[in-house]
Amino acid sequence: MSEFIVSYDIKNQKRLAKFARKIEKVGVRIQYSIFFVRLTKEEMAEFALELSEIIDSNEDDIRIYEIEDYGIALGCATNLEKIFIIR
Repeated sequence: MSEFIVSYDIKNQKRLAKFARKIEKVGVRIQYSIFFVRLTKEEMAEFALELSEIIDSNEDDIRIYEIEDYGIALGCATNLEKIFIIR
């Protein structure tokens, strides 16, 4: 199992409601538009495709970040290659 942070900004209320219902089935809300999700990488890839079918890529922003370490880091991000972005 892998752990992910999923954040979103969805403009349309209908798409937002549909997206929220879908992600609430697999994740735990940690803030209004941020979820903690525990899935395999393969399951997350499939789930990301399902989410991409809900959104309007011209208006909405969905970001999925894999959690790799349980530490605290201060400063700015240096390795952005692992960021998975749905556009």
